[in-house]
Amino acid sequence: MLAAIAQTLFSLASIDAPVRFGVVLPVATVQAGLALRHGRAMSWRELPLRASNGFVWIEIAAVPAGGRFAVGVGDAPPSPALVMRQSCSIPGVTVSVPVETTRWEWADGSVDERRVHSFVTETTQGCENFGAGEAWTQESPELASRCAAVTRLPRGFHERAGLLPPIGQLARELRRHLATAAAALVELPGLRGAGDYMRSGGVVTNLEFDTTLALLRLALALGDDSLLLRARRSALHLCDRDLDMRSGLPFRHGPDHRVATPEPGHAWLQGLLWMGAICADERMLGAAQQIARGLAAFPAVAEAAHERARDFAWPLHELEAYLVWRNDTVVATAADAMALAIAARYRPDLRCFCFGEGAFVDGPGYFERAWITGGIVLPALRAHLQRRPTRELQRAVDEATQQLVLRIGQGRGGLPTHWRAVRGSVFAEHRAEHDPKAFLMLEGMPLPDLRKLLSKPHVLRGLMETPALDDPDLPTSFTLAARCSWVYR
Repeated sequence: MLAAIAQTLFSLASIDAPVRFGVVLPVATVQAGLALRHGRAMSWRELPLRASNGFVWIEIAAVPAGGRFAVGVGDAPPSPALVMRQSCSIPGVTVSVPVETTRWEWADGSVDERRVHSFVTETTQGCENFGAGEAWTQESPELASRCAAVTRLPRGFHERAGLLPPIGQLARELRRHLATAAAALVELPGLRGAGDYMRSGGVVTNLEFDTTLALLRLALALGDDSLLLRARRSALHLCDRDLDMRSGLPFRHGPDHRVATPEPGHAWLQGLLWMGAICADERMLGAAQQIARGLAAFPAVAEAAHERARDFAWPLHELEAYLVWRNDTVVATAADAMALAIAARYRPDLRCFCFGEGAFVDGPGYFERAWITGGIVLPALRAHLQRRPTRELQRAVDEATQQLVLRIGQGRGGLPTHWRAVRGSVFAEHRAEHDPKAFLMLEGMPLPDLRKLLSKPHVLRGLMETPALDDPDLPTSFTLAARCSWVYR
């Protein structure tokens, strides 16, 4: 008992302002009570999330003393660090825009404030035009940085939460280049652009492939505060700018933020969900739930050449990521149906999952988009199998994986991102070098196979210095690579 009382869970130094962030702790530890070991004041609460294996998400809010605070186990009631107050103005004769205000009043006298202006009609604000359904979030200058201390936690905390895999030297050189690429990214200007990016042809990316997730993972791996705050801006951008209230899904990339039709195959919630957990931000968590419910309500229904793997696999991948942290029977039922739909498209003779987009193309055989199979289909199915193990589906996943390993492992130049397959043979293989799609393709590889592949010179050579810093699609290329969990091993 004395050992438990004396236990320190973590200690952070060089902290000169109040902090507030989410962290995963053992349930038994939380039940024993959390105590402030060093600092002026601390508050904590359980977040509406669950973590597996006996862990739980907790919001920590603390006022340091002497540039430091430490949290330990104990039943001594802490001195409250802050009080949160919320209010909302209702549209009326004199108020045209609903405004929700949240204030955080800290024990040291600091005050943070957030105002969310929700636009119900087209409105000009700050010399910019906002459309109906958009929002504008105003925050006091210090509010964003309150969560930055999370980058100073030992990496084991992020691994335990599932945010990062166990550290290794497997992709160290690749991570260094991704840090350089991240520094070269330029956010769009203005209130409406902050947190988003543009690629070639004047296309607004709308955070395609989950730029929030890519920035967040890289920030935690490198312990980089500035990258974390960029990820936070992207999460807020998604909440404010990109969500379609009718479908619940984000608008996809296009010439502006809200003109291209939302699609299940272009909707990502994992970065938003994780950022909401790290920032202890209920609004981000609510937006992630909205996207999850939207995906659950819009299963893929296209046929023939319009049937695309991404429309089946990305929704399943995102819903399974959501179900890791939140219980939701509606979402779980939808995810089960999506997994069954993908499983029904497995062809043992070709050892791949076949969709209309690959079957209805000019030329012989099935056109296999290996980067989609390895990067989307297999990770989605593996996530599903963690929740709902099925022997038959596991066998199909294993066979498709070994087919990819076989093709990638052949010692020719480049990495095979596409090929054609007929019964018993593969031909017309397209092998690319310095293509960010190859990063995503390797996401579907089990760790033992990944180690073997990256030990082959042609594989590693094809990934180095990718993406190119002058890539006209740098935001998308960066995201494709930096979102991958294997890059952080």
